Amino acid sequence: AFDVVSLGASPIAGPSAIYQDISEPPVATNIIDFIPRAQTLFPSSLVPPSLLRAEVKTRASVRSAERVGLIFESVKLQPVEFLGRKVDGLLPALNVDFTWPRTVLEQVAQYVPGLEGTIDGEENADALGYFEVDYLDEELLIIRQNAPGGVFALVKVDSCEP
Repeated sequence: AFDVVSLGASPIAGPSAIYQDISEPPVATNIIDFIPRAQTLFPSSLVPPSLLRAEVKTRASVRSAERVGLIFESVKLQPVEFLGRKVDGLLPALNVDFTWPRTVLEQVAQYVPGLEGTIDGEENADALGYFEVDYLDEELLIIRQNAPGGVFALVKVDSCEP
C-alpha cells in the first residue's frame, strides 16, 4: 500500500520493523521502527545503531461483517537508541493529537454538501479510513486497505519491543 511504501521514501531513515498492537481494542497502535539508511549499508562498527519508534494510535469500529473503520487519534515519535546508547526516557517524545481537528471537521462537514457522513465512519460504512478482513485465525490476519489500497498479512508475535 502507498502509505507503507512511502515510509521508505526518506533518504535519511527507513522502516526496520512494523507491528500492530491490538491488545486493547478498540484502540490499535501501529508501531514503526525507523533506522538510519547508513545503518542498513554499513557494519555496526562503522555506524553505531540508532532507532526512532513511531506509534500511531487508531480507533477501530465495526462498519459491516467484513469492514473495520479506522479513525486516527495520535502519533508519538520516541527516540529509543542513539549511536549505540539507549535513550528512551532520556530524550522527550514528540506527541501529536489528531482528535481536536477531527471534531472541528465534523462541525464544518455538516454545512458542506457532500461531506456529511464522510468524517464519522461509525455512521457510514464507506467513510474514509477502513480495511476489509480477508482472513483471520489465531496466528494470521489478512486485510485489504481502502484506496489507494494494498493487502497486508499480519502475523501474531509475542512482543513488539525493540
